[in-house]
Amino acid sequence: MPQLLPLVIAVVFLVILLAFKVKLGLSLFISSGVLLVFSGNGPVELVEIVRRTVTDGQFLEIIGIILLINLLEELLRKTNYFDRAFQVLQGTVKNRVKITALFPALFGLIPAFGGAKFSASLVDLAAQDLAIDRTEKSLLNYWFRHVWEFCSPLFPGVILAIYLSGVETGKYILLMLPSTILFIVLGTVFFLRPVNVRNQAAAGAAPVGGQGQEEQRRGFWCVFLRLFRIVWPILAIVFVVVVFKASILWPLLLTVVVLFAQAPKGEGFVRELFRKAWSLSTLGMVFGVYLFKTTFEWTGIPQEIPVLMAAARIPSSVLLIVFPFTMGLLTAMPSAFVGITYPVLLPIFNHGGLLHLGAVMLAYVAGHIGTMLSPLHLCFVLTVEHFQTEILPFWTRLLSPQVILFILTYALAWVFGLPG
Repeated sequence: MPQLLPLVIAVVFLVILLAFKVKLGLSLFISSGVLLVFSGNGPVELVEIVRRTVTDGQFLEIIGIILLINLLEELLRKTNYFDRAFQVLQGTVKNRVKITALFPALFGLIPAFGGAKFSASLVDLAAQDLAIDRTEKSLLNYWFRHVWEFCSPLFPGVILAIYLSGVETGKYILLMLPSTILFIVLGTVFFLRPVNVRNQAAAGAAPVGGQGQEEQRRGFWCVFLRLFRIVWPILAIVFVVVVFKASILWPLLLTVVVLFAQAPKGEGFVRELFRKAWSLSTLGMVFGVYLFKTTFEWTGIPQEIPVLMAAARIPSSVLLIVFPFTMGLLTAMPSAFVGITYPVLLPIFNHGGLLHLGAVMLAYVAGHIGTMLSPLHLCFVLTVEHFQTEILPFWTRLLSPQVILFILTYALAWVFGLPG
């Protein structure tokens, strides 16, 4: 398949660069150059491709979204979001075993690099005096921290998946919601329930003081309202995107403005806020992704892929699964595997002139499974280090629910539509 040779060489270069821990943005930039050269193009074409990339409205919109998400994260810290959420959960949820899963899930709403380290400390706190070993604490922290990475539009990987696949944001959230639900159920069955059963007597699940149903109901709504006051920024963004089918840029901007008005402002507050929000590595990654995408389209290879796969009788599902999973395993980042694989998979997503939602779902879940099983994953490393867990027992226990997740997702993907 000589038509695909430039792409194969570019991907090999990319893998080698990532193996040597070269930044993803720079790796994608170099690989784009390699793809261009081996496709018979030169510096003039590279300049034109860069120009097209930096003036692409979609690229500029994603840059704005990511900067606003960074601002949102920092503003939530300034308004004591994490401290208040911790106090609400600790003061209202009686079952401390459940708190070991709720802490990482709640703090996982915000895509902070290395956030597993913070939630790990809270899991340790909630697990005091419980019959729970280090591996179980590690699994609860690592698994439930990542339940939102399938459908939350606050995560860079999800944002890239939405824009690169061409699926409307609200539709994408609803498409990937079953994956989030499956992920929660599997984490509960495999990791939370065994610990809960063992600690049932100590968990204090029974209502304190024999409360009646009416009192319990009032207590539930009290807890709900207290939690709502904390998580409203995230819920508001998702609500506007899903219901009004708006770009996430506008509700995100409005939420940031409201939180900025509420935040206590000392000397140098604005300067420090914007300094932390301006992430050059993230911006470089987005630029690299879009440059690679534009270069790939420029070469004309996307039009060749469906024809070559049909001639070789390679099922499209093989590429949809193996390519994202491998890149997820190697890069350990959703934004990385999406940015690398989705431009290549676009002809399969849109096979026959139709957008196959099942293909988009399957590719993302396959890649996500790769990142979760990757020992290069930052949350993996931080969790194992914090709890001093042996890697092999931790990794092998992750494997079974991931296999089940893949099987169930494959079945769902057929329901939503896969290319023939």
